Order: sequence, then structure tokens, then C-alpha cells
Amino acid sequence: MSDIETGLGSIGKIKIIRALAQEGKMATIYLLHKKTGLKREDIKNNLDDLMKIGWVKQARYASVMYGLAENEQVLKLVQFFRDVGYVGGHNQP
Repeated sequence: MSDIETGLGSIGKIKIIRALAQEGKMATIYLLHKKTGLKREDIKNNLDDLMKIGWVKQARYASVMYGLAENEQVLKLVQFFRDVGYVGGHNQP
């Protein structure tokens, strides 16, 4: 399976990418749960897949945080989401 197929293989992954793009900074699973409405276990599984292909990065502070990686495919995907109005920028619905 290609990175594109893995990264876009479920609505949950698309919602997570959208939420991280809108947030514009690192986010916890709790915040991703609030923004996407997905179950925490589904978020964790999707994040694992997205980290394996290098689309999401993880950082450990007091809490584990996640953010979009500086990846050419992710940058183009987020730009596409903005171009079609799916992502409006930081902290927008």
C-alpha cells in the first residue's frame, strides 16, 4: 500500500489531518477527540499509521502531543484542503 493510500485510507485519518492543520500546533489525543468526534482508540490507531508514513510527528512533554510533519505530501494535502475550503486555517471550524 502506498503512503497516499495509507494516509487517506479512512475518514478518521482525514479528520485527524484536518484537525491538526486547523490547530497549527501540537495537539493531544484529548483535543483530537474533541475536534474529530472519533473514539480515542481509533485516534491512536490512525495516528500510529500516520506516524509510520511520516505524516504526523509525536513529541513527549507532560502529555504526548501530535502534529503534522514537515512532509511534502502532507504540505500539498493541507494546501489542497485549504484550496477547497475543507481547512480554513488556525482554529477555524
